[in-house]
Amino acid sequence: MSIEKHFGLNELPYRLSPDPRFLYYSAEVREAVEKCKYMTGNQIGPVYLYGSIGSGKTTLLKLLADVFKADPAYRVAHLISPNVRTSNAFLRMIMDEFDVKAQRAYAQSLRSFASFLLRGYGAGTPSLLLVDEAQNMTRDTLRLIHYLLNFETSRAKLLQIVLAGQHRLAERIMRFRELSSRMFPIALCGMAPDDLAAMVQYRWMVAGGKRAPFTPRAQRVIFTYTRGLPRDAVKLCGECLRFMTARGRKTISPLQVESVAKGLNLRP
Repeated sequence: MSIEKHFGLNELPYRLSPDPRFLYYSAEVREAVEKCKYMTGNQIGPVYLYGSIGSGKTTLLKLLADVFKADPAYRVAHLISPNVRTSNAFLRMIMDEFDVKAQRAYAQSLRSFASFLLRGYGAGTPSLLLVDEAQNMTRDTLRLIHYLLNFETSRAKLLQIVLAGQHRLAERIMRFRELSSRMFPIALCGMAPDDLAAMVQYRWMVAGGKRAPFTPRAQRVIFTYTRGLPRDAVKLCGECLRFMTARGRKTISPLQVESVAKGLNLRP
């Protein structure tokens, strides 16, 4: 029997895919989303979003991409894992995402891209660049980001930029003082116990359920073994559902949750 049929759900509540429908708006997430929207919508300045593996950065960035792509006033480029070494290669990736033809010479490509951004600004269609897994960026590609920030009028940035990555991203930007002084940081941390329990329940309701099959004691075990990181919590809850379905049960004890967590190599 499938998990959905066993629990009377419309879909699986604990998938690892970054579906914005399942994004739970904790106070921290809400603040991060609103700050990104404000900075981008008002063309104020670039943002870098950083946090631990599994803290929800990719889901949040996809939400931003969906929000701005739904607005015809914006042109959006959403790059994932730009593991390239040179600024020229990175610029070509960006231009390709914006459907701008790259030139043979790097300097010519920069001029073409600047003209594209200026035309868009004049037409009232600002451009937004979202880069996920940005901790992979090299000093050279970060130097390109710094250069692109010079594309501006006296009132606004021609290209709004949001970088998202692990803590290593913040470390690299902080070492690049000329860049860090021009960017606005947003940190994502693990959730508090109450927020994590609310997220587990929220995802259950989005999937069509009423009350998630985790007692308060089981929720505490989930928090202990995931340290509040959403991705680990989602993975653990999904495995718990499979555990219950395989045994024809609709409840799970704290000790069983602990056993499932250890099976996933999670440690308190």
